[in-house]
Amino acid sequence: MFRSKCVRLALALLAGVSLAAAAYALADDEAKKDSKHDAVQAASAEPADQAKMMEAWMALAKPGKEHAALKRLEGEYDVDVEMVVQPGMPAQKSKGKAKYAMIMGGRYLHADYTGESMGMAFHGASLMGYDNAKKKYFSAWIDDMGTGIMLAEGTGSDDGKVTTLAGEYDDPMTHQKRKCRWVTTVVSADKHTFDWFDADKDGKNEYRMMRNVYTRVK
Repeated sequence: MFRSKCVRLALALLAGVSLAAAAYALADDEAKKDSKHDAVQAASAEPADQAKMMEAWMALAKPGKEHAALKRLEGEYDVDVEMVVQPGMPAQKSKGKAKYAMIMGGRYLHADYTGESMGMAFHGASLMGYDNAKKKYFSAWIDDMGTGIMLAEGTGSDDGKVTTLAGEYDDPMTHQKRKCRWVTTVVSADKHTFDWFDADKDGKNEYRMMRNVYTRVK
C-alpha cells in the first residue's frame, strides 16, 4: 500500500512538472511571437520614422530668406568707428577693415575685422546666422583683447535690413554681467551700420557706446 501511494505521488509530481514545463514552453512561445511581432512592427515603422526625421532635419537645415538677407553683406569694407566709453565723454574715433563671407553652404555669415581699439592693434571675428528652429537671429563675437565669447540673439525686420540682438558680457572692472544690444542696419547695397547700445555705470540707462559705419570697398 505504501508503495502504491509513493507511485501515485511520483506520477502526480511528474504530471505537475510536465504541465508546468508545457505552460512555460507555451508562454515562451507566446513571448517569442510577441517579440517577433513587435520587431516586425518596429522594422516596418522604422523607415517611415526615419524619413520623417530626415525631412524635419532637412527643413531646419535649408537656408531661407533670412540667410539670403545676410548674404547681401558679403564683401570687403572700410570701417569708421566711434566709441564712447561713458555717457558724456568725447567719442574715440578709429578706422578698420572688415571682410564678410557666407560659410557652410550659405548658412552663416563670418566676419573678420582688423583695426584699432584704445590706440592698440585689434583683431576680432564674428559669426552671425538665423536659427530656423528658434526663428531668431544670433551672433557670436571673439577678439584678441579677451579670452571669452560674446553671444546675442534677437529678431529682424521683415525685409532683413535691420536686426536687433540682445546679449550680455562680463565687465572686467566689476566682474558682473552687463547687458548690451546690437543693431545692424543695412543702409544701401554698399553701406551698413552697427550700433552697440550699453548701460551706464549704474546699469539703468542705455546709451550708444559704439557706432561702426561700413562702406564697401570697390
